[in-house]
Amino acid sequence: MRALPLIAGLFLVSASLPAAADLDGDAGHGEQLYGDYCAGQCHTDEVHKRDNPNATNQAEVVAWIQRQCTQAMAQDLSVQDIEDLATYLNDKYYHYDN
Repeated sequence: MRALPLIAGLFLVSASLPAAADLDGDAGHGEQLYGDYCAGQCHTDEVHKRDNPNATNQAEVVAWIQRQCTQAMAQDLSVQDIEDLATYLNDKYYHYDN
């Protein structure tokens, strides 16, 4: 019975995350976040231009931000911040449909 609260908790967390196919963030705010916390801090924008990017769709962009970038930035990004950043990255570099 210990697994039930854990499963319920994971469901609630995943339900609050942006749906990758439905990215509708504010790319302008995402660009500001990128400039403040990413560009030159952890990497240059060249990382997004490589031939074999780590993220191959919108869901992976969101997951990468949640997993790697939030820790590296040591910031408590809101769900909206993550969606804004993912929208900016997708609009500028990746152009994934979903």
